[in-house]
Amino acid sequence: MKRGIGNFLWNCIEEKKIKKKELCKGLCSQSELSKILVESKILSYFVMQRLLERMGISTESFEYIVPEKDYELCDLRYEIEHNLQEKQFENIKDLLEQYDSKIYNNTVHKQYIYYIKALVEIQIGDMEQALGFLEKSIAYTMPNGVYHDVILGLEEIKLLLFYQKLKYEYKTKTKRGQKKYYHFLEIMKKYVDDTIEDEEVKASIYPRITNDMIEICMENRHYKKAEELCKKTITLLRENFMLDGLLEHMKLLRIIYQNRKVDEKETYQIERMYQALCLFYKEAGDYKEEYLIGKSMKQISLGADVIKQIRNTYQLSQQKLANDIYTRESISRIENRKKNISYKKLREIIQTFGIDMDIYNTVLKTINFRTLQLEKEMTLHFKRREWKSARELLEKIKKELLEDSIVNEQFFQYNTAILQYEMKEINTNEYKERLEQALYLTKPKQFDIVNGYLTRQEVYIMNCISISIYEMGNKEKALQLWSQLLEHYDTSVGYDLFNYHNIILILSNLVKIMEESGKIEEAELIYERAIKLSKKARRADRIGRFLYMKGWILEHYKNQKEKAYPYYEQAFWIFILFKQYRYSETVRKYYKDITGSGLFLERIQDYQEE
Repeated sequence: MKRGIGNFLWNCIEEKKIKKKELCKGLCSQSELSKILVESKILSYFVMQRLLERMGISTESFEYIVPEKDYELCDLRYEIEHNLQEKQFENIKDLLEQYDSKIYNNTVHKQYIYYIKALVEIQIGDMEQALGFLEKSIAYTMPNGVYHDVILGLEEIKLLLFYQKLKYEYKTKTKRGQKKYYHFLEIMKKYVDDTIEDEEVKASIYPRITNDMIEICMENRHYKKAEELCKKTITLLRENFMLDGLLEHMKLLRIIYQNRKVDEKETYQIERMYQALCLFYKEAGDYKEEYLIGKSMKQISLGADVIKQIRNTYQLSQQKLANDIYTRESISRIENRKKNISYKKLREIIQTFGIDMDIYNTVLKTINFRTLQLEKEMTLHFKRREWKSARELLEKIKKELLEDSIVNEQFFQYNTAILQYEMKEINTNEYKERLEQALYLTKPKQFDIVNGYLTRQEVYIMNCISISIYEMGNKEKALQLWSQLLEHYDTSVGYDLFNYHNIILILSNLVKIMEESGKIEEAELIYERAIKLSKKARRADRIGRFLYMKGWILEHYKNQKEKAYPYYEQAFWIFILFKQYRYSETVRKYYKDITGSGLFLERIQDYQEE
């Protein structure tokens, strides 16, 4: 079975019964789409992610290897958005001119430029000009407007929502205007409910739709409807460990509860979780509402960086790598970012080495979107340490249509090893051996495993190997491997946000082992980095663990028990908020043992929802 991004897109189009003409409208021509489906052409990263989003697929499920041109644009976007937050408008003007000079009138990039211009005008206070820029921005990928059979991507929905919100608040804030705006929000909500299957994608857009719906309902004293919308949104965010919009919706729910008769225990629970989240934002820095399109973490690697890492992994000279593809001088210039490399040439080099990865890569090699959904669901159970449910899903995935690939073989080997270990079916030594066998399927055993391009899957396996080494008593060796992994990302091109999943995983273990080694200052620096990164990425996968470790450091190394206990309490409620009940129970028991306090309910089941 041939597997590639083209095959994957084709299968999704067929499965979801999407019209190709509507899928590519405003993004690329039908002929270009046809070429990518048969993999005779590779579209840019920006257009590709828009196509995936229009099919309701989370673009964070993919690992991207991009050529210099696309990476430069990613880099520029990051700088533009940073300057926007700092209100450095003159810098933004210069950066947008640089950006515009690199895009060759591509509609996705033009849309972004006018969106940024609109955001600048909003901060300056010229709402009329902002609305004009937003209208231009929308028209680039939605040239015929929004009609009944249009296909919208995540960023396009965000753009439409922002435009209608600004228009309502600036021009039509009347009873009639409110009714019209609410109707628009209902249409958007129905579109998301009916067309987006990926729960992560749905969770990332739902708060932007329901926030104003809830406020309008409350204004009109429709508290029951407001509560229903609020709870649905909060549940989506909690189940997917997402922070974007969560604080606002919990704040609204608190107000709703003040106007409705609600069970006292439920009111107390919401209040405590809300306060814990407020403290997290205070710890991570001032909370800012962000409406930037495309600002989320995706695993992005620079093609030139990947080529250099491949060469180092296999201990090849530039001349040997070049062969018939490039000259040695060309390879040198590519690695030093003085020469661009096309998608075609990048793929050619990767394939030359028989490396089992593509420019657009997923954890599992499959053309089936639903298989990736099962994998994502399994991962959520892993994060909550729900091993039995995770094993059931792994068995389901084994029955799916998968390519005969070493990457897939690796996936099943290491996940089976983790489940067997956590369910106490194998010992630590067997666990380590099986993880290493899985890793060596894609990494050359005879070379330093930390060198070279690392997939998300490989990093996860290395992290588990480090844990096994640590649990076998060799803390120094475990620390060395985690430190090497972090150094790999710190010395590579790119921002932490581009490799969030890998970096946060490494930091969560480094902070613990640094603390145990008595390196308290280093542990606190890691803590601060991890908390800020979690806020920036809007993810809550591990913040409870970091907060717990902060409390431990304050109690055991700084003798500041009064300052430590609020961190334990905060960690407890964060664990409850994101349904990590096994972790919360550990913190609850520990807190009670050291304080004798009955602050928490005796049974964790009192907090769990049906």
